[in-house]
Amino acid sequence: MLQQRVNALTGESEWILVSDGDDGDASDALAESLYLDMLNDRARNTAFSSAIAKLGRHGHVLDIGAGSGLLSMMAWRAMEKQCQVTACESFLPMYKLARKVCRDNGTMGAIKLLHMRSDEIKVGVDISSRADALVCEILDSELLGEGIIPSLRHAHKHLLQPNAATVPYRATVYAQLVECDFLWRFHDLQGVEAQLQDGMAFSPEDFYSYFKHRQHAFHVDEIPGIKLLSEPFEAFTLDFYRAPDVCGQFTRAVHVNMSGTAHAIVSWWVLQLDKDGLICYSTAPRWVKEGNSQEQVIGVTIGNNVSGFFLDKLSPQRCCMLGDGSRRSIIRSAIQKALGEREVGNCLILDDGLMSAVCALSTVHGSCHVAGLFPGCRRDGLKYLASVASKLSIIHKDVKHLTRDDFKGHKVDVLLAEPYYATYEHALPWKQLRFWYERTTLSPLLSENPIIVPCLGILYGMACYLPDLWQSRCCLEGVEGFDHSSVNSMLGACGNLPDGQDSPILPFSIWQCGRHESLTKPFPLLEFNMREEIHSLSVFAKVTFVKSGLCHGVVLWMDWVMDPENKDLVLSTGHVNPSGSWCWKQGVKLFRTPLQVTETLELNASFNSQSGEISVTQMMVSMHGNFRHLSIAELYTTKILSALSTFTSPSSSSL
Repeated sequence: MLQQRVNALTGESEWILVSDGDDGDASDALAESLYLDMLNDRARNTAFSSAIAKLGRHGHVLDIGAGSGLLSMMAWRAMEKQCQVTACESFLPMYKLARKVCRDNGTMGAIKLLHMRSDEIKVGVDISSRADALVCEILDSELLGEGIIPSLRHAHKHLLQPNAATVPYRATVYAQLVECDFLWRFHDLQGVEAQLQDGMAFSPEDFYSYFKHRQHAFHVDEIPGIKLLSEPFEAFTLDFYRAPDVCGQFTRAVHVNMSGTAHAIVSWWVLQLDKDGLICYSTAPRWVKEGNSQEQVIGVTIGNNVSGFFLDKLSPQRCCMLGDGSRRSIIRSAIQKALGEREVGNCLILDDGLMSAVCALSTVHGSCHVAGLFPGCRRDGLKYLASVASKLSIIHKDVKHLTRDDFKGHKVDVLLAEPYYATYEHALPWKQLRFWYERTTLSPLLSENPIIVPCLGILYGMACYLPDLWQSRCCLEGVEGFDHSSVNSMLGACGNLPDGQDSPILPFSIWQCGRHESLTKPFPLLEFNMREEIHSLSVFAKVTFVKSGLCHGVVLWMDWVMDPENKDLVLSTGHVNPSGSWCWKQGVKLFRTPLQVTETLELNASFNSQSGEISVTQMMVSMHGNFRHLSIAELYTTKILSALSTFTSPSSSSL
């Protein structure tokens, strides 16, 4: 059958042929979700299993948000296989996966799986009677984000018997007041710009009026410079055994026991899974509860989400990027040099970033015409662009539909980008290579010797020790006694893969992934020359380890060379660059088995110009090698000069 998907490189919808049972792009969404991490969380699984076993005998159990069907199977087992279990799952790919898991465990006849939301279930139509027990885990980092309150209210009113038993029994949210300048810089763009004083302003005067009181999930254990200003306090409690109130407000007096600036509130929740309060599960930070591996929620006191500005919402990561003084300086310097080199007739901006547009308009002189395409910028964003860049000509077309008429009958002399495309903000860093595709599409409209910024993209890698991430992404076999081996490929399992299977490259913020340590220096893998039209690439690399230990995989990122003559004008998305690591996700290629490293690592890397996908394959670890590792300065100088002198594809190279 035909299925519609979005091309990762072009951003366009296309139709592909998939076989029956193939979930197509759904596997990408599931692989980048936290389903696998949760199923690898033994503490969580054991706690739920123990609490469900304490429920006693019940005739009908309802599971809301079944996921892989794990809680349903736990209930079926706890009731000694004598009960009716109804499980609902609204996300179709996950529903299909639950069917596979139930089939593998021989529970298809005992567990009735429904592809619907719980509030769509009708007694007498979809289920024969009300349930006398409820199991569910539709919880997110802030507890309430997945609609738990309306789901519980509907279930108690329409689907459950009075006084039905529930797992969980209760949830309590705790909070703590903290000082953290690092965290505040993710949200206070206006305050950061006031300190920078570089003449550029990306936040409107009424910036704070756009704030909404929302929360964002961070692993706060990894955030530097947190100062605790209060003791933890109870924020509110949610009971599962009864219908919760529609809404509620809580007033809490917080005793501040340390002086400082209150930047944020850190919050977490504790699940009381059984009625007796003997079985609990917590997402508390390390300073409260050692051994925690879950996300905590950051709630900034003034509010931390900008809405209706540039895009529908300005994420903390984008806010951090726009407020990064080093990044602003690099982009500004590169564009000033590009537009000052010669007389320019037409300058075109080919991304969703603000910086290129603002910098170009502040630099351009004479009769130069500055235009921009902003494919991910919606109505409010375009309105904002028009207000801060009144001389900017916004073109409401796709690149492939542009003609010389859009540039007053002339060709384009300068192409500019950060590059940044809003659609791919949380995706693998090389998705921003869309700029290369669009530059290629635009080739007939380019002048004979156009200036292109960035001039070069370089895919870098670094072999790393990543024990926590590797453990959370391991293949599943048995989960609390139930076979889950069929979910591995769909959920993006990486570690302990069977022979012949390769792990996907997945996007992660390395600084949020627990313990990590670099075992090699950064090494370049693929070069993308923006002066050339897009083409496929492949490379073999031999890399020397500088530390001994256990290697779990390779961290990958993009560096964008903005000026061919100045190696300092480089924008990095790598975790070795502090601002890059905070604002971007890196790509991670985890190995099937951790490697006890000695000297060298051999990798094959390739780029497919049709799909925009990059593959990296680990070949072998050598016991001996005489490879000399180049310094970062040597790498940039060698790579840039080589590319500019030949303008040929680095189809094969060896470090």
